[in-house]
This record gives sequence, structure tokens and C-alpha cells, in this order.
Amino acid sequence: MALALPKSKLYEANANSTEVWQADLKKLFHHTRERYPDVVWEVSEDGETDVEEVYGHKAIVYSRAPTSFQAQYFSFRPAPSATPDPYRDSPGPEQSSYSLSLNLPSPTGSLMPDFERGASPSSQRGDGILRLATSHNPALFSNQLEYLYTAQGMGEAFEFLFDAPEQRDYHESEEDRIDKLRKDLCYMWRARLFSDVRIALTGDFRKSDLPAEAEETAVVFFSHRFVLVSRSPYFHKVLQSSFQRPASPVDGSPLTLHLPSTAFTPASLHWALGFMYSGTLSFSHRTFDLDTAFAIYRSAQYLLIVSMRLEVEAYVVEEMLHGLFHAYLTLAEYEKITAGKWGVGGCRCRQCQRRVPRVLEFSQAPDIGNKTLDRGAMRGLVGMFGEGWCTSEFAALSTKTRALVLNGLKKRTTPQNIFPLLFASEAALARLEGINDAWQDSIHDLVSRAQKTIDEVMCDQSDACFEQQEWLEIMDSDGTQFQDLDRVSWIMSSVLRGLSDTNAPRVYQTLVSSVLLRPNPSDASTTILPTNSPVRARVEETRMEIIRWLRKHWMNVKLAGGFDSLQTWSLTEIGHGMHQFM
Repeated sequence: MALALPKSKLYEANANSTEVWQADLKKLFHHTRERYPDVVWEVSEDGETDVEEVYGHKAIVYSRAPTSFQAQYFSFRPAPSATPDPYRDSPGPEQSSYSLSLNLPSPTGSLMPDFERGASPSSQRGDGILRLATSHNPALFSNQLEYLYTAQGMGEAFEFLFDAPEQRDYHESEEDRIDKLRKDLCYMWRARLFSDVRIALTGDFRKSDLPAEAEETAVVFFSHRFVLVSRSPYFHKVLQSSFQRPASPVDGSPLTLHLPSTAFTPASLHWALGFMYSGTLSFSHRTFDLDTAFAIYRSAQYLLIVSMRLEVEAYVVEEMLHGLFHAYLTLAEYEKITAGKWGVGGCRCRQCQRRVPRVLEFSQAPDIGNKTLDRGAMRGLVGMFGEGWCTSEFAALSTKTRALVLNGLKKRTTPQNIFPLLFASEAALARLEGINDAWQDSIHDLVSRAQKTIDEVMCDQSDACFEQQEWLEIMDSDGTQFQDLDRVSWIMSSVLRGLSDTNAPRVYQTLVSSVLLRPNPSDASTTILPTNSPVRARVEETRMEIIRWLRKHWMNVKLAGGFDSLQTWSLTEIGHGMHQFM
């Protein structure tokens, strides 16, 4: 039986956001009385004297309830000063164009009521709450109202009671109801239905954060207090805390809350409000770039909305950075799937090369400290060694951060990775030759330092390095494949650069035994490299260069014990070679 593929973290984050959103809406309904209600139904059954009060919000009813429900339970003659028309010209700033960009159609079957139709018994008291009297079973009425808030509880029964038969969808799924709830609440926000609070951003914003036609009014958003306190612990504390609760304006205009530009941009606040109303960042057909994603993350942290922070994090990892080198895996899990191999655990496309350094910088910011993004970005920059380091974004990282990346690369510089890393370093140096920017020298120095480590491992562990598949394939093809001869030259140059007093004799022995004398698998009487092989010729040149090097350094090599572990034939051959040059 085939194993099912694991669900992505973005899928899990979206599901979690929806679950939290539904729970918040359910809690809102059960605590409506404490969350700025503007309508209350005094419900009693026919012939009963006991009256039960059911609190609600006009905006929810207008945006969600079928016309028949509104006609039966919400027909009244309002007092204009207490129940303002949400479509009138509002005093002060207009709604942000970000907030009006959803272009969602108004919910079907949920129309603004005719204020002049026959009135039900209603009254308005000093608390500004509209009171309506109705004869109905209180429990059933409460269940019907709960469906408007949560799309749960009544289900088909609600639609059956209030929808016309021709409008009824008998096959509507739970997912369809949730989707309709999202759209209805977004419509409520976009249309400013009985909005009672304004959110203003203070500070200077980049032009890219504002629409082309933006003025100062573009940083003011309209919202509903009952949504804010239900979806954001920050707003709940600000609006409902007994300490320093903001006072409503004496002129009756909506309360204005101010948020700092250090944690918000107009774009990020737009996405944050949309998330609070819809329970997802996918509430709009518009998308956001990486800078806006960072701003949304900061906004989520400020507003203490964990589900939004997790969702934007997953979106950055999976959609914007193609998995970010398995950022969600621990080191042990990552090593297990990559088997310690460099460059195979993630995407190295041009887009990722430019974005990963920015993600690392963001993740390490003092106010962020995101371990998942930091882990994935560090892996990514190590995995992108080579041309991936030849970008202005990588060069913009601090010297300390680049040193950490280089240290991570050193840990990956092992015999099994030695040739891919060497080839990547040569590609980087070639790329840098065509760059004239100020940062070219610093990156050239960093790549050279990485190459120095590669050279040292090449020589210190030459026995293991020259048994790797990349080298064996070059020998097997005798350098006939594309770039093979270039690669042989790079490898031999690396060998000469990495020679030291302790490893030079061992390198000589390896080149002779594992390369020049390596038997042909199909004919043990011959070597795998024929006498006229271009690969053999280049290795022979390197062998002679090592003899010359040993002749100059033989005393230091002897003192360092470099000759001690050699086989007898190798020691004899080196001695004859050195004597020949003498």
C-alpha cells in the first residue's frame, strides 16, 4: 500500500487559521452582549410573559441574513442619529483603497432592508442599542442568529426556513457555507456596514506602500470593534481593558485608533484586517511580495494573531521560496533525507538566490527571531554556494552573518561534496569577473576563503576524495564529456593549492595508485586511463609538480612526519623523483 504524501505546512496553517477563525466567531456570538452590540431582540413565545434578550450586530444581519429573515425579525423604523446609513458620506478620511480593492459582490439574498416598510415594535434607549420585540422560541431564534455568525448550528434547516425554494441549494457543502461566510464578512468590512472604529497609521511610508492615487487618507481604515476584539488579543486589550480604554469622540463620530508605522504599512494592515474578517490570507485575488509578507508578519506579531503569523510564514517558505531547503525539518531529519549531500535539499533558482538572503536578514532581526526561517535560510545560503553568492542581496548581509554562512559551508565540505563544491567555487569566481559593483571584492574574498577549505580537504583526505563518483565518471569517460577537461584542470589546481607538509606525500601516493595505476574494470592488465589520455597527461603534470614541491620542502615535510605513513613503493618513487630533479 502506497504511503500518502504528507500535507504541506501551508495547508496545515490554512486549516489552523480557519479553525481559529471559526472558534473566534463562535466565541463572539456567545459573548455578543460584551462586544459592542447595537441591536437586541426581546424574544418571547406567544402567550408567555418571560422575555429573553438576544444581542447581536446590525452589520452581521445586513451582510448575512436572507431577505426573509430580515423582513421577519429586522423590520423597523430607525432613528437616523443612532443607526447611521453605512453608505452615507462619512466625516473625516475616506476608506483606504487597499480596503476597497476586494471587489467582492454583495452577498446574494442579503440586501439592505427597506427602512420605510411596516415597523415591528422597536425602541432606542440611551445606550444606543436598538431594541426589537418578537414572538418566537428564544432557543430557536438564538440558533438561527448563531448560524449568521458561524455558518454552523442550523445548516440546511436555516436555509429551509428563510430561503425561497428556487434559491435553495440542497447540495451546499460545509466548505461552501464557510466560503460564503468569508465573502459576507469581507463584504461587511469593504462596505463599512455600521463601522464604528477607524484605524489610522502614523508615520512616513514609502511610495511603494501606497496606491498610486494615495493621499493622507490612504492610511485610514474602517472596521468594527466587535471583530477587532474577537480576532486580535491586542485590540481586545486596548478596547476592553479597564485601564486606559480609549474614549469615544464626543461628536458621535467613530472612535479612531492609531497604530505605529514601525509595525505596520498600509498594505500589511489591509491584509491583517482581511485576515481578521475572513480567517485567511487568501481572501483577495491580489497577491503580495516578499517585503509585504515581512510587514504582514510584523503586523501579526504586534496584533498577537498567532494563526496569521504561522500562515504568512508558511506562505513565504512554500510559495515564495519553494520549500526553503526543508525549513520545517530538524537537522537530523534534513540530514536523513539529504544523506549529507550538498546542494540537493532545496531550490537554487534565481528568484530564491535573491530572496533567501533577505529572509535570513529578516529572521535574525531583534524583533523577529524566527527559528524556522533562520534555519531554512542558512541551509539555503550554504546550498547556494557558488553563483548564488554573487548577488547584491547576499553581499548586503552583515560581515558576521556571511561568516556564519561560511562556517556552515565548511561543515558541508566533506569528501562526498568536494567536487560539486569545487566546481561551484570556480563558477562563482568566473561570475565575479563580469561584475564591477563595489561589493565584488568582498564576495571574491569570501569565495576564495571557501575554496581554501575545499583545497585543504581535497589534499588532507585525498584517498576518499578520489573515490567519489564525480571523479570516477571523469576517468571512465576519459574526459570526453562537456567541461570534463576544465574540471580536471580545476581539480589538479586545487590539489596543488592544498599541499602542505603533512599531506603532500600522501597526495602523491593517491594520484599514482588511485588514478594513474587504477586498473581498467574490463581488463585488469591495463589502466583505466590509456597512455594517450588527456586526463592522464594533466595528472602526470600534477605528479611532477608535487615532486618539485617536495624537493623544496622536504626537510619541513620530514620534520612534520609527512613521509611516515607512506607505502614503501611510494617513498622510493618520491626519492627517485627528487634525486632526478637534484
